[in-house]
Amino acid sequence: MRLPAKLAGNAGIYLGANILNAGIPFLLMPVLTRVLSPADYGTIAMFAIVLSVFGAFTGLSVHGAVSVRYFQLDKRELAEYVGACVGILLASTTIVFLAVFMVGDLLVDATGVPVDWLLVAVVLSGFQFLGNVRLALWQASGAALRYGRFQIGQSLVNAALSLVLILLVGMAWQGRLIGQGVAVTIFGLLAIYRLQRDELLKPPSNWKSRASDALGFGLPLIPHVLGGLALAGSGQVVTNAFFGAAEAGYYAVAMQLGAVVGLLADAFVKVYGPWLYGELKKDDREGKSFIVGVTYIVFVFFALASVSIAFGFVLIIPYFLGLQFSKTKDLVPIVVIGYGFTGMYYAIAGFFFFTSNTKFISVVTVVSGGGMIVIMLLLAKYFGVFGVAVGFAAGQLAMLSLALFVSNRIYPMPWFDLRLAYHSVANRLAHR
Repeated sequence: MRLPAKLAGNAGIYLGANILNAGIPFLLMPVLTRVLSPADYGTIAMFAIVLSVFGAFTGLSVHGAVSVRYFQLDKRELAEYVGACVGILLASTTIVFLAVFMVGDLLVDATGVPVDWLLVAVVLSGFQFLGNVRLALWQASGAALRYGRFQIGQSLVNAALSLVLILLVGMAWQGRLIGQGVAVTIFGLLAIYRLQRDELLKPPSNWKSRASDALGFGLPLIPHVLGGLALAGSGQVVTNAFFGAAEAGYYAVAMQLGAVVGLLADAFVKVYGPWLYGELKKDDREGKSFIVGVTYIVFVFFALASVSIAFGFVLIIPYFLGLQFSKTKDLVPIVVIGYGFTGMYYAIAGFFFFTSNTKFISVVTVVSGGGMIVIMLLLAKYFGVFGVAVGFAAGQLAMLSLALFVSNRIYPMPWFDLRLAYHSVANRLAHR
């Protein structure tokens, strides 16, 4: 069975929304790299990492359960489930805020982010959670246009405020963070409003049952989230610690450019995930062979896309970013290829979620993230920031390889029967 027309259409919408959403900050780069210093960019990047780390604990990753339960609960039950998740968010955010308030000075030394901005990051991570819940429900229901409008609207507000505060008011990195903070807050409040208006947010009649189920899904994912953050953000931390905020700024810009491949991967997984679950549910050999064939096609696509994008960036960086950030030209190809491995990994991750073996995906990301940090530290000693970038790419490749190995243990697939995979794909295409 080929992809239904609606799924194919949604794939285009998600890709378009991702391109616009990522394109807005991408288009800001030629402006910001000419008015902000590399050290400013380093501080902005460290704040983003702090925000993501806090986000793993505010809400305890239970928003991921909402999209799964959407297919299993009726509307009233789903609304109560969402209510329980919001209750978990309020409790966990309060605890994290108090903890950061008490040990904030230690975190300042580790991150270089002022303590008041650390507290702001805790609150913003809570508002981000609310937005993620609303987006998850739109994605589950196939409401791709609403998903895209929400996502793009937040980026537009973020970009517009940042430009006003930096270019007209004369702020530095603070202007960028205020723009981001205001946008996240506005759209977090909008998410609550839309959940209530759509009757998807109610106090649970059985708080313990709903909360226990959500926590049972979310808590095992926290190591996975933190491992993923280690894979994505530890290079920034290592660079900042070893070489200072300015070098961290160069690395941050390279990572932002590399994320162009990441947005392709994100759009891909939004559509590929539901399709994969439908194919796996059939549990027949021909269907498994077709999945294997499609997975290899995905691998080839991301390999070609990452190499092509890396080559293109090398040509345009001196003109796009300006002389102050031209040093990133050496880092970008390695980072882009690393993101290509991430896209390949997304084609494998669905097997863990389909089988509810989220603890194993946590093992994959934690082990890969830990190994990547070790590689970064070793290479940074001899090759500087370039070694950190190589460590990032090596970590993404390790995550892909380990995920493929572990997923085949929990859900065996005919990965080595290439002939059957080829014929399965050819037969599906012939019967379109």
